[in-house]
Amino acid sequence: MLKLQRHHDFQLFLSPENNQLALTNPPSFNWPQPQSELLYRVELQLCNTDQKWSWDTVQSPLQLSFTLPFGEYRWQLTDADGGCSEWFTFIIDQSVADYVAPTAKDLFALCQDRQQFMMYFDEDINTVKAASEKAYSTLKATSILAVKSEDISYPLHYKRGAEAGKRTAIVNVREWLDRDLMALTLLYKIWQEQDSGERAVELLLSFAQWSPEGPATLVRPLTWGDEVGLSLARNLFLAYHWLSPLMSEPEKNFIRPMLIRIAYQMEERLQGDEFHQFPGHSHTSRLPGYLGVAALVLHKEFDQSVCERWLNYSLMVYRGIFPFYGGADGSWAEGPFYSSSYSKWHHAFFLSVERLSDFSFYEHPFYKNYCDFAMDFVATDQAIHPFGDGFWCQRESVEWPGFFAQNPLRIYAQRFGDQQAIEASEKLESQIECYALHLLDVVPTVKQLAFINNESVDVKQESAAIGKFYGHGGFGIAKFGQTHLSFRASPFGNSSHRHADQGNLALMDNGLGVLTPTGSYGYCFGSTHHSEWTQTTQAHNLPLIGGIGQLLDDESATATLLYQSEGNGWYCSKVDLSLTYPNVTSFIRTFILLEGKGLVIWDSVTLPEANSLQWRLHSHLEATLTSNGVQLQSEQLDDAYQCVIASDQNVRATLEFGYQEAIPVSGGIESDATTDIYHVEWDLPAATTHEVVMSCLKSPVELLFDQSNTLTITLKDGLLVVDPLTVKMKSY
Repeated sequence: MLKLQRHHDFQLFLSPENNQLALTNPPSFNWPQPQSELLYRVELQLCNTDQKWSWDTVQSPLQLSFTLPFGEYRWQLTDADGGCSEWFTFIIDQSVADYVAPTAKDLFALCQDRQQFMMYFDEDINTVKAASEKAYSTLKATSILAVKSEDISYPLHYKRGAEAGKRTAIVNVREWLDRDLMALTLLYKIWQEQDSGERAVELLLSFAQWSPEGPATLVRPLTWGDEVGLSLARNLFLAYHWLSPLMSEPEKNFIRPMLIRIAYQMEERLQGDEFHQFPGHSHTSRLPGYLGVAALVLHKEFDQSVCERWLNYSLMVYRGIFPFYGGADGSWAEGPFYSSSYSKWHHAFFLSVERLSDFSFYEHPFYKNYCDFAMDFVATDQAIHPFGDGFWCQRESVEWPGFFAQNPLRIYAQRFGDQQAIEASEKLESQIECYALHLLDVVPTVKQLAFINNESVDVKQESAAIGKFYGHGGFGIAKFGQTHLSFRASPFGNSSHRHADQGNLALMDNGLGVLTPTGSYGYCFGSTHHSEWTQTTQAHNLPLIGGIGQLLDDESATATLLYQSEGNGWYCSKVDLSLTYPNVTSFIRTFILLEGKGLVIWDSVTLPEANSLQWRLHSHLEATLTSNGVQLQSEQLDDAYQCVIASDQNVRATLEFGYQEAIPVSGGIESDATTDIYHVEWDLPAATTHEVVMSCLKSPVELLFDQSNTLTITLKDGLLVVDPLTVKMKSY
């Protein structure tokens, strides 16, 4: 039997997912290959009919050029040695969007009679301009900040003694390219401001003098990083296209070789990373959209067969490999901070394809449902946005300006959101005084305007549910008014921007972090603070077992939601963390959120041999030790929270404040991260079984944990009885 098994956390999952509704019609047939060069036979059958298809000597992904009839399907893989996989099934019905994208040749033909074809046609400009009064005033305010061309300098962190300048170089290019160049270019493109266009041309010509190697390269080994190269790839092609009416032929001839070199670098990076098999690298994953833009911009001025190869690659990625970290439920596995930017990098490409053709990548269910996830986890006014790197960053960030998108709902709210999401988007937009980083979606295209001007917005029924779980990314949330519980239990393992924190939780009260993740990126991925604290289990609301935390950089460190249930004034969920720790037989974590009171956590841990357990919590609130636990309080909250190990009140908590070392910074950049963090630990003696019940409550609740491993909580409507498998309410 051919086993299709992932062997890296960045690798493809099998899709279409077995026994599930397909994401698109046709689906992209993806499977993890042990070596990318291997060839397979794919057989596809429409169940209960004679219709079948087969393809020989193909690789993942296999993408069809036609839609499939509605029905239930099964498909199977056979390798070169004759090994057959099991049959996998999926369903296509009328709810699955048609998703046959145009080819590169199709798109090139649609550009043939146009000089300007990226995002906006010439005939669109007056309509777009009339609808963008707010964007214009904000762009004008942004343009005042624009650097002068003579003040632009090539990054110097390749020089001995200047290595710390890498962070400054990132800040510079995001200001000079993403903000200044594009603000001025848009003022010329949409509002025909000649002076803004001429200033933009000066900047563009200055950047064209840079070497696209060294600290500006996109190809490995990336000794000096790749963020400079990513900003060049993201912006130069559109600026060149939109500003071309202002430039002489010699000026365009001077800029074009740099653009061609950057496009080749993008292709080399994608091929070198075997991206079609390993799409999880967060930096490489920005490139397919940029490469698609590059191919469209250059196809009339460079070898069209090469541009066709580039564009078909980009189309292939977005037809089915992407969104890798995003799922049909709209969730993003690397957390809210990354979702806010990684749901935007592709906009210029998507909007250009959509304007040229009748096809839209936004019909993928992830983009249709991202608004829901963003409203729950991203577009909130909380002190932190757990989980993953960057959870401490804010929309008006001093540490990563614009990376936590100023308006993460833009594009999505007007297309797919309910009235609440649209109003939230408008509120966020009104708060922006100057744009940062993401400027390519601030001026709507005519197709976006059709959604904005649609007065018959679908009114979604407001859910009465207390809790919701986003299965793709693995994030749960439950709400009682301004008290929110969120937790992580993900099918993705622990690596990169995902920490060793499966089962981690955040408890927020009126936007304050009662219980929160801790740590900071610290301006340097892999710094001691980041790699030995933030990424590890000790920084999160989770236990250590014998001082050891969860597996890191391991695709097998997955967690599963076992079930969730709710009733009048309570919510309960159970997650299985058994695969996340080394040398654990079983680990089941139960969350119980009680309206107006707080949170109860029950950890049931079974070990192959006796070991101690260090049960840990972290808080942004002021913490003080009490006789049997810890009190958490803030002047902004009416009531203090009492944290107690209810299952063993003889164990005393210990308390630490801040970090053992300073968060490393460079270049004089401030941080959004706070060091005013309290860390609480209960050290439980060695045993093969640990049953830990912890209450974090601002109002007393009677808890009883008995010998039969049953937790009983006394509520006003009855007894909430929780056992290892179920939860139920018993009336008095």
